[in-house]
Order: sequence, then structure tokens, then C-alpha cells
Amino acid sequence: MSAVILRASVVVALALSAGLSAAQASANASEQPADARALEAAKAFSSELRATLGAAMAHGGPAAGVRVCHDEAPRIADRISAEHGVRLGRVGVRSRQPANRLEGWQKTLLAAWQASPPAGTPANWAPVKSMEAPGGTLRWAKAIETEAVCVVCHGPSVEPGLADTIRRLYPDDPAVGFEPGSLRGLVWVEVASANIAEPTSADARQTIRMNPAQAAALRRQMRAHLERIEATLLALGHGDNATAGTLLAEGGVGGRHGGSDDFRSALPDGWPRFARPMHVAMGQASEAAAAEDLPRTLRHLGEAVGQCNACHATYRVDAREP
Repeated sequence: MSAVILRASVVVALALSAGLSAAQASANASEQPADARALEAAKAFSSELRATLGAAMAHGGPAAGVRVCHDEAPRIADRISAEHGVRLGRVGVRSRQPANRLEGWQKTLLAAWQASPPAGTPANWAPVKSMEAPGGTLRWAKAIETEAVCVVCHGPSVEPGLADTIRRLYPDDPAVGFEPGSLRGLVWVEVASANIAEPTSADARQTIRMNPAQAAALRRQMRAHLERIEATLLALGHGDNATAGTLLAEGGVGGRHGGSDDFRSALPDGWPRFARPMHVAMGQASEAAAAEDLPRTLRHLGEAVGQCNACHATYRVDAREP
């Protein structure tokens, strides 16, 4: 297996484990319920926004990504806040979204980081948490690092056509000039004292009620999907693009439904926003494999896995007899 495939396999394997990591982190909620709730909410928000943004850019380029940040990011933050019983948002060093230009403890923390940054890069800075807020509210924040892809829209030089799109949506835009690896801002979460004292659940994800047959069918489909991704990586590692393309095409179509264990009626309305982009990304990866374009194949495969992670960070299945 080549070094490129090996690195890609590790990345995808780590991504597939992210949904499990979210559940494992929440297991500590009985000891630190406020910390666990803040962490899970931040993970769910970041995973879903990253997956939504990646899918949009894959289909419509950077301009589509700008529209996601403008329209969808606030909605995702509001919904995740409601689902996890917290207040959550982003604050930028220089924020493009007016709602993200908050004043208060978030800006104070950003200023402190800028004046005296911790060791290492922002992505590796430990979360900051404090119980000093009035009423015992937990304040939690994690730094956002400027990634290479971010500079397309936020860097020192933005392509003119894209800059026009940004100006139409953000007439007074200060959020440019960032270099990769620099501090972009922070994700913040507040957990009110009522939630700290009486957590509703160790796992704050939205519960999907199913009967045991439906739950078993859904899990079989998920397991088959993971096995398909594993087989795809093995095929790519052996240079067998034809087999990889066939496997990915199967993922693009989705599973088979019908019968007494058909779980579709139990799925929440929000499910398609993960499932549809995932299947589209698998189809795009299949086309790239057929063209023997390995980087594009892996990129789209990673986008598909990102949708899976975002879904696992948002939902959990509770199987019960009707």
C-alpha cells in the first residue's frame, strides 16, 4: 500500500471513529455533566458545519460554501443549541457574520489569546472552561485555527468573482487576510446552572425511536456501509480502481428498503440533510475512481464519511417494542 493510501486510510478510519468518540466522551457526563454537554454540543456543531460546508463546496465551489456560512451556519448553531440544552456560537478575530461579533467574555478571551498565545498551534490549544459566570453557568471555548481551505475565502488574496459574492452577502466584511495556522476565532458554549445540576441525559444526541426490527435493519445497513468503505480502501491500495468504483457506486445508490423492518418511517425530518449529501459524495468518489483520479476519489470519500460523523453526532437510536 502506498504512503498516500496509508495516510488516507488512517484519516478515514479516524473519521469513522469520531461518532463513537462523541458517545464515549458523553459517558463522563455523570462526573462532569456540564463539561460533557459543552464538548458534545461543540463537536456536533463543528462536525455538521464542516460536513455541510464540504458538500456545498464540492457541488458549487467556494461561492456555495460562502452561502452555507451565511444561511446554514446560524441555523445549525440554533438547532444544536436547542438539542443539547446550551447556548452555542462562534466568534471571530474578525467576523464576517454580524451575529458573530459578540462583545463579552468571548471577545475578552480572544484578545487574551492574541496578546499571549498558548504554546503550539490554535488547533492544539486546550479548551478553556470557567464556572465564574453569574448563577454558576459554565463557559467553555475552543480555539478555531485557520486551515488551508479557509484561506480561499478568508486569506490575503480572494479570487475576484468570489470576492464579489462575499461583498453581496457581507457588505462590511473584515474577515480576510488570515494565513494558514493562524487564530481565526473560537467556538463557545454556555451551559446554564439548571442543566449543570440536572442533566437530562448522559448522551445529549437526539433520540430516534424504532422497534427492534427497524433498529437491527438500520444497523445492518450502517455495518454494510462501513464494510464497503473498508473494501474500497483496500481496492485503492492495490490500484484496483474498477472495484473501488463499483463499491462506491453502490454507496451512492443507498440501501434496500421494504418489509416489516423498513426503518424509513421512523427517521426524523433532519435525516436527509446527512444522507443525501453522503450518497452524492459516494457517487462522486465512484466517478473519480473510474477516472483513476486518486486524490479526488479520497476527497469525496472523506466528504461522505464527514456526513456519517455529523449524523452520528446528532442522533442516537432507541430500540423498543411498540
